[in-house]
Amino acid sequence: MLDEEVTKILSKYQKQESDINELLQKNAGNSQNCSEEPNKLNKQFPNLDDAVKRNRAVLKELETVKGTLRSKAIYSPSEMQWDAIYKQYQASPALPITSWKCHMSTYV
Repeated sequence: MLDEEVTKILSKYQKQESDINELLQKNAGNSQNCSEEPNKLNKQFPNLDDAVKRNRAVLKELETVKGTLRSKAIYSPSEMQWDAIYKQYQASPALPITSWKCHMSTYV
């Protein structure tokens, strides 16, 4: 009779027991992940020496890219202005005169 009562009680709480076991397994898995997380944090945030090396490499690469762009540039800004003036002169060869200078002829 005692065995039947025990089996009823065990069957009644079996679902809750399985839920508790699952939670315990998850917590055990989380604790293992927590022990591995400090390594992940170290990988996410490099130390000072690694950051300095990385930043210098980035700046060096940036200067290289700037130099490459400068060497591949067809026109500098002043050349572009002169190009616009040249095209304007081709469109209308008689440019307006903005300054006057009078040279008197001198007879000796």
